[in-house]
Amino acid sequence: MQLILVRAALMAALLSTSGSAAMATPQAGPPRQDVPYAPTAPAVVDAMLEAAGVTANDVVYDLGSGDGRVVIIAAKKYGARGVGIEIDPVLVKSSREAAVANGVGDRVTFVEGDMFTADISPATVVTLFLWPSVNNRLEMKLRLGLRPGTRIVSNTFGIGHWRPDQITRGVAGSDVLLWRVPRAPARVPDVPFEPTSDVVVREMLRFAHVGAGDVVYDLGSGDGRIPIVAAQTSGAKGVGIELDPRLIDISRQVANDVQLGGVVTFIEGDLFTADISAASVVTLALSPEVNAKLESKLKKELRPGTRIVSHRHPVGSWPPDRVARASDGSDLLLYLVRDK
Repeated sequence: MQLILVRAALMAALLSTSGSAAMATPQAGPPRQDVPYAPTAPAVVDAMLEAAGVTANDVVYDLGSGDGRVVIIAAKKYGARGVGIEIDPVLVKSSREAAVANGVGDRVTFVEGDMFTADISPATVVTLFLWPSVNNRLEMKLRLGLRPGTRIVSNTFGIGHWRPDQITRGVAGSDVLLWRVPRAPARVPDVPFEPTSDVVVREMLRFAHVGAGDVVYDLGSGDGRIPIVAAQTSGAKGVGIELDPRLIDISRQVANDVQLGGVVTFIEGDLFTADISAASVVTLALSPEVNAKLESKLKKELRPGTRIVSHRHPVGSWPPDRVARASDGSDLLLYLVRDK
């Protein structure tokens, strides 16, 4: 079963307000657009902003803002400030003109740019009307780039494996889905999240000879793919230790989606203080500095015969028992815990 954890979708937005000045319908944008322009129905715009509980204290970012209607309505009806991110300069120009025509030019900004690279951290509300594939690609940016408590509301489509907190069905033929960004980790993680490719994950598990009788602990488990793939491919039990509750949420959702919720466990905790004594295999995809700090813990707490496999980096001054080359050109290092 192929494990696909992070995806995304886009579909540019919209405008036509009831009781406000007419707004011109722009021409189609350049071929670089991820999603063709399609306006959101006014009733759906209202439902999205109401679901997010928008007030005058909010900053509403619309990704793929099209003709600008979502942020213009947020400013005009709710008193919010708004920012539209749109790659088509023609749509950006018409949006700015519409904001002025609707009397909110001082509260709304339109940025000509790419939603995947734009800074969205000031947002308290993010709105989407994109395609599933684009939403999936945006998932990690939204989860990790926004402040805890930020509301995200999407017209029609979900966001990867992220389960919505609320769904309003059948608004002018569309569903409106709402998420709230979960709390941040208790401290800055020791290593920034960077997913290990599924190919390398499988190579790590094969290198450690993981089988059905094993208990695989992944320290700094990120999106959970190593414990999940260990359970999928070898029938092993998996345990992920991860500091970031947002990544724990992703991991648990994916495990449940592939019906491994009873086989794989994810623990929100610090890899330096977590109990790892039950492991028969430990996997690491960390940094040289973190691995060096873990060396004494691994030697002290793990039972003789436990295998440790590290992607790229050695474990302190501990000489590996075997070294192999992964398909990405990096080293895989295998350590065998000896008698104390």
